[in-house]
Amino acid sequence: MALYGHERCVSKVPIFSHLEFNELEEVFHTVNHQKMKKGEFLFMAGETSSSLYVIHKGKVRIYRLNDSGEEQLIRVLTHSDFTGELSLFSDDNQSQSYAEVLEDAEICRINREDIYDLMKKYPDISVKIIESFAERLNESESLTTNISLLNSKEKLIEYIRTHSKGSQLILNMTKRNLASYLSMQPETLTRTFKKLEQEGYVRKVNNKTYDILK
Repeated sequence: MALYGHERCVSKVPIFSHLEFNELEEVFHTVNHQKMKKGEFLFMAGETSSSLYVIHKGKVRIYRLNDSGEEQLIRVLTHSDFTGELSLFSDDNQSQSYAEVLEDAEICRINREDIYDLMKKYPDISVKIIESFAERLNESESLTTNISLLNSKEKLIEYIRTHSKGSQLILNMTKRNLASYLSMQPETLTRTFKKLEQEGYVRKVNNKTYDILK
């Protein structure tokens, strides 16, 4: 049963999903499986980190502190998402971010040395990691642009546009975390959602779900 859990943990991750079953099985044997409680940290800023972390169950938020000590949410990770990849390719593998468990979680951790061995044996893993870097860099640059150039309403509309599925937006984080992600106060986010409802842009289904009307 434990092996099955590890299989599910890594087989859904984009950097491994292209591997054949026997190759995935080799990855499984490198996995260290751990359970973590809400409020615990996978790693914190300033700590040395040299592992890739895959979220099997639960949620983890990645954030940084700005010069004023305020939190800036980077992303919320759920099943099959991963973090820690920057430490794999940096000589200075001190983390710049915090990874806090939002819900009781099961984490699959793969050590840096094992990842290197896998990349040498299966070069496509390296390609997939680079693709992931590019995607996250693009996301980060877009967020930075939005924060600096867009007002609160424009930020929220852009978030809805890029994170909706079909004609519905389902939030994978609390509105407090979403406000941090969009660099606005929670009260501002609440007012902006209400304004979009009044303008007929969205219709609230529940606190996590909105129908998109335009």
